[in-house]
Amino acid sequence: MPPSCPKAAPRLFWAILPALLAGCQMGEPSVPEVQRPSVKTDPCAEQLHDVCGPLLLYHSTHQRLPKTLEQLQALSPTEPLHLTCPQSDQPYIYAPHGLQLPGRSGRLVLYDGQPSHSGMRWGIIVGNAENGGPLTTRVVLLPEESVFTQDAQPAPQAGD
Repeated sequence: MPPSCPKAAPRLFWAILPALLAGCQMGEPSVPEVQRPSVKTDPCAEQLHDVCGPLLLYHSTHQRLPKTLEQLQALSPTEPLHLTCPQSDQPYIYAPHGLQLPGRSGRLVLYDGQPSHSGMRWGIIVGNAENGGPLTTRVVLLPEESVFTQDAQPAPQAGD
């Protein structure tokens, strides 16, 4: 063997090593990342935003949320509210007293009937502003486990 071979072997090893490692898969195979729906572009989120206005108007007039969505619809008879998710074709679920979700302020009052948005649900959370201010609404994307968990509790009911 020529004297240069022992020196060439380590160089060859280090030159080939990156190629070997690049072809080697370690751990679980990668799963394609699910596209998270956007509140700005998702049709369901847009519909829920359209419900927020009448919800706030009803609360401002009656100092409470409507008992049914039909009462909300009566505020705008010429412009019907869309109360069905455009993706699942399931009606939204209305909980006038709301659900308290762990780790979130406010109450979830309207939400998707199915987790059809990449395994999540759109919903409307209502809350009161600081110092007794007006009702606020937020359209939020909720992981399935935050809606249907034993920690999600009906909100305490105020006198109707």
